[in-house]
Amino acid sequence: MLIRITRMFRPKLWMAVAFAMATAGCPPGVLPTNTVEVTNDVEYGLGYVRDNSEATYTLAPLHMDVYRPANADEPKPAVIIMHGGGFVEGGRGEERIIDFAKYFASRGYVAFAIDYRLLQDNPPAPDLWGALSFPAVVHAAIVDAKAAVRHIRANANEYGVDPDNIAFIGESAGAIAGVAVAVTNADQYSADGEDFPIPQQNEPNESARVQAYVHLWGSADHVLTSVSAEDPPTMILHGEEDDVILTPFAAAERLHFALELRGVPHEFYAAEDFGHAAWNYRLRGKSLERLTLDFLNEHLLGKSNRIGPILH
Repeated sequence: MLIRITRMFRPKLWMAVAFAMATAGCPPGVLPTNTVEVTNDVEYGLGYVRDNSEATYTLAPLHMDVYRPANADEPKPAVIIMHGGGFVEGGRGEERIIDFAKYFASRGYVAFAIDYRLLQDNPPAPDLWGALSFPAVVHAAIVDAKAAVRHIRANANEYGVDPDNIAFIGESAGAIAGVAVAVTNADQYSADGEDFPIPQQNEPNESARVQAYVHLWGSADHVLTSVSAEDPPTMILHGEEDDVILTPFAAAERLHFALELRGVPHEFYAAEDFGHAAWNYRLRGKSLERLTLDFLNEHLLGKSNRIGPILH
């Protein structure tokens, strides 16, 4: 069980690691070894939306971009990437999201960068979620995130992925939605409400469970009571100076404590001197991408690329 990662420098350790890497080669999955093939605008499901001028809801397509390692000869692990933007903006075409997707695809993963319904789509939501427009869009984003998992699992052969090896990465608003994918039961957040049945295109009979989860500068306060020992291994990274109202650093600490209480394997990176969106965080020479890759390789592929011990 991993707690807080701190910045420390150990010259002897680094010298030993450098020598080992020079003599034995880089750890598997670190260097890019695959050309990446990209398929844009793939429909992964449908979501209820309403135009401001209309009184009724209609079903609109939900899209994603798929990044595959070229010439893959066996099923690969999948990683779903969900962008932030406060549920009012952002998209799968953002430079950081594209870079993340290409990074993982070049290292043997099939990456899926997904869009989801935003505030301007006026999605419905059940019960108290639907009383205010903002909670409704949070609920809809979770529904869409789970729909993406079910779609990819149902079409694993088409995408060349292992349906039992799916990870989810959420950043900011995407992490607020993504953590619900990781810790809530299958029957939760599966539909927009009793009056809005799950479209068959959203694969209602498939599981929305994931095998690993990466939580980047988000919040899990809305689902903390759902955390259980059966939840997937989780990586948390959050800037210590983050003071955004919805995603303060304290929210990351609360998720860490909940995971620790329930015995869920997890890593907690407290990014010193970083605020929100700590994309440029590095630890002992490792980028955010590399730290995430090491975490996924360990928990999805059973390959540990760690440099030295985790520091508490």
